Amino acid sequence: MFPSRPYHPDYAARVIELAGAGRTPALIAVELSVSLEDFAAWAAADRDFTVALADAQTIARAWWEGKAWRAMVTGETFHIGIWSKAMTQLFGRAGHTSRPIEEKPAGQPVIRARVNIPDNGRKRRPDRTAS
Repeated sequence: MFPSRPYHPDYAARVIELAGAGRTPALIAVELSVSLEDFAAWAAADRDFTVALADAQTIARAWWEGKAWRAMVTGETFHIGIWSKAMTQLFGRAGHTSRPIEEKPAGQPVIRARVNIPDNGRKRRPDRTAS
């Protein structure tokens, strides 16, 4: 078992405050001079801290999504590639898309089109990849 640092009830409010600037749990932990393992131990022991961590995750994601929204509304310069990478890194693939991620069912692939290419009379080159 991990010997966590002592928990102080003010940490829950501080976590939510720091998330308001887009900070992730790792950055918040550094601000509080603790580790993510401390967060996990505190969350297991204190329901209020568990709720604060969940709220902080939502607040941080809203901050990041708000960056794109503000740029779209105000027309300010926005680097979509960097933002998209950050969203993927921080929140997973679902962090930057509203399209549901569908799993392909196992089995036969779905054939959407068939193409019949007629022979043009030329002699085919031998396959160079086969050895």
